[in-house]
Amino acid sequence: MAAATTRAKLPPKTAIYLLIGSGVIVLFVLLGVIPMQKSLLETEHEIEQARFRIEEQGALHPIYEKMLAIAKAGGATAPKLPEKASLGQQGVSGITDTLTGLIVKGGLEAQSVVPDPGSLGQGSKALAVTIHVRGSLDRFREFLAALAVLPSFNNVESVQVKPGSGLWDCTVKVWLTAE
Repeated sequence: MAAATTRAKLPPKTAIYLLIGSGVIVLFVLLGVIPMQKSLLETEHEIEQARFRIEEQGALHPIYEKMLAIAKAGGATAPKLPEKASLGQQGVSGITDTLTGLIVKGGLEAQSVVPDPGSLGQGSKALAVTIHVRGSLDRFREFLAALAVLPSFNNVESVQVKPGSGLWDCTVKVWLTAE
């Protein structure tokens, strides 16, 4: 029975060597392995960023080649805008029909086209027109582009877009040059 209750005691020298060895292992892990692990993670992150940039450049390369071919051919030419001109007396009286035709041609529903004759008062040379249409936003964007090409187009004062029943209700106030 006495043998079961006795414990094996480590000699003091062995315990010191064991503590020193454990300390060296802990220092090795703290000063060597952990910083190396952080460095590896940073390197992996940089590799992922470089891989993404390479894929991005690969995707953009055909566009670059096309632009380079256009530049070598003398460059792209922008469409010429018509010379600016005022509506004149006859143009002012027919502006509603002109804009309604432009709206219908653009695939929109014309709700109203209302010129503001009061905007021509007091020596003003611009006519305000409020246009209310219904349709898709893509068609409305195309309509605005067609409107901007008109020779008498001056500027857009306001644009209001509201969702309607399946289509969008769009109201735009434009200024046209008039005499």
